[in-house]
Amino acid sequence: MERLSDSGISILVVGAGIAGLAFAIEAHRQRHSVKVLERSSGLHTPSKWPGLIDRLNKSAISAEFQFFKFSGEKLFGTKLGSPTLPTISVSRRDFYLLLLNYATELGYQIETGQEVQDFFETKDLGGVILTDGSKLTADIVVAADGVGSKALNSPAIAEFFKDKREWTSLHVVPGAHFFTGLSPTEFCWGLTHRDDDSAVEDWNRVGWAPIVHEVIESTPNNQVTDWKLRFRDPQLKWVSDGGRVVQCGDSAHSFLPSSGFGATTALEDAFSLAACLRMSGKESAALGTKVHNKLRFERTACAQKIGFKSREVFHHTNWDEAAKNPRSIAKFTGSWLLKHDPEQYAYDNYEACAESLLQGKEFKNTNAVPGFPFNLWTVQELLDKSDQGESVDDDEGDWYT
Repeated sequence: MERLSDSGISILVVGAGIAGLAFAIEAHRQRHSVKVLERSSGLHTPSKWPGLIDRLNKSAISAEFQFFKFSGEKLFGTKLGSPTLPTISVSRRDFYLLLLNYATELGYQIETGQEVQDFFETKDLGGVILTDGSKLTADIVVAADGVGSKALNSPAIAEFFKDKREWTSLHVVPGAHFFTGLSPTEFCWGLTHRDDDSAVEDWNRVGWAPIVHEVIESTPNNQVTDWKLRFRDPQLKWVSDGGRVVQCGDSAHSFLPSSGFGATTALEDAFSLAACLRMSGKESAALGTKVHNKLRFERTACAQKIGFKSREVFHHTNWDEAAKNPRSIAKFTGSWLLKHDPEQYAYDNYEACAESLLQGKEFKNTNAVPGFPFNLWTVQELLDKSDQGESVDDDEGDWYT
């Protein structure tokens, strides 16, 4: 890995998840001095990061997404990415383990069993207070601590997947969608459904395809986790008043699973923040975190909204329209999401953005939806629209091409 000159900036990263590890790796390349703290007692086992792409390819699942009606009728398949923009689809678990191994090979010793109780800052430093009362300080503290297969033994599942080494699919039904993913090393599934606390919900009554039942019934130990998803409004402020503590990844912007973009956005955060601190230098590191926040917020708020839009399409499918135009239910990404270099964007826009913060000069971001005059939204507004049968996908701009 080719590294830049020493920046002199010391950084504490709280949380060894995707955002924390990705930032630590990129900060290593930028020659910031980083220490990673993780509250767990143990961790289970791009061109500028040599070898990363080869490792990703070894655990990749199919970049072709198969769409099905809940009953099993195939609607269509669509490839993610394009010939000029190759896409690698990989499970979050495999990606996390890859980042962990990569960071460890770079020499990072992740200090496990270090639970952070509180954050603080002074004029010159950020810091954390651990549960034992001890304190650690650095120039900047990055809070990346989150919001927080045997299946193929089934004959029916083995038959369904017999010619498939890699597979990604989605079954959609009113009020729910069912996802499956097969890689060379694992099989996974997930069901996102409406939960109104009733004993029997509409999504549970429909005639799901037999393969869906087989997959669920083959789950090891007959146990699943019912993980409640909590909607969260876009969070305008990711940085403490003094600029010494900055949130990164899910702690700054949680995503619905239907967005498919949460981990990618965490990676973008890592590149952007490391670049902004490179541009700011040690003396102005507190300004660098605020520039990063301003450069990133509108883009991430739009990416979060894509997740809500996709969920609405999956859970309120117009089957008459889908029969005529099956791809009408596959609107969940666009070039503005896929063709973005957050590091270069930070380099190109740092000075102008910093002037806007220091001197009140006008600054407009260009990294979000083309043609969309940004406006802040709330989850309640979108839920109200959905409950009233109104479209949540009526924004101006080119969201999907």
